[in-house]
Amino acid sequence: MSNSMRAYEVHSTTQAFRRHVDTARRILDESLAKGRMLVSSSWGKDSVAMCGLVVEHVGTTDILHLASPYSLPGYDETVEHFSKVARVHTVQAARSLTEYIELCRDVGLPHERTASDQNRVVGSIKRTPGAKFAEEHGFDVVALGMRIEEKGQRAKVLRYRGPIYQLASGMWRSNPIAYWKPMDVWAFIVSRDLPYNRRIYDSETHDQTRETIRNTGWLSTDGAERGRIAWLREHFPEQYEALRTSFPQVEFLT
Repeated sequence: MSNSMRAYEVHSTTQAFRRHVDTARRILDESLAKGRMLVSSSWGKDSVAMCGLVVEHVGTTDILHLASPYSLPGYDETVEHFSKVARVHTVQAARSLTEYIELCRDVGLPHERTASDQNRVVGSIKRTPGAKFAEEHGFDVVALGMRIEEKGQRAKVLRYRGPIYQLASGMWRSNPIAYWKPMDVWAFIVSRDLPYNRRIYDSETHDQTRETIRNTGWLSTDGAERGRIAWLREHFPEQYEALRTSFPQVEFLT
């Protein structure tokens, strides 16, 4: 099991945690000097902490959520909270659910793809609705809840280029919580009493903990070999059934 909420409360009182928060604030200040900022949020734990940090440090800000047609439920309280303290903009994903399913049938579910398949999927997304929104509404900086210790291509870029970097388009990327660990993320959430998706993060079974659970949707099968599909079946049976109906092979992973 992960650390208890009490452990996060204790961590939030430590000097190490305060240093991480101060560093995040400095990154924010440097980023804000680049121009107008848009905060990108998936409403996962990292996004909740980052949005809470930005609102606390800056005040009312603009938050963009890219809605997924295959997201898991349980975010209502989080969205309601931030809608009261920030300007929340919701943009629909570039593809419909049917199109995402067809894409997965073509190249495989995430856990089935080869590296070349994954590169092809990434390459097929020429311009995300989020980037388009930022450009069309005059934002100069997009803040993300990426952390250096994570896996994936974006985290590699973060380790190489640092928490603030500029894209070829001229848009800046800011990662205020780049140096935080999961303990810091949860300490911030708990100490500020920020609402998070309890249906997802309190479902600590199948060797998945509050610190390792990802808030990806039901079509995102990364971690299938580590119990992700069995976890989905237990805690989100309706979404598991939708996945199994479209991809019967996942039944063998539970």
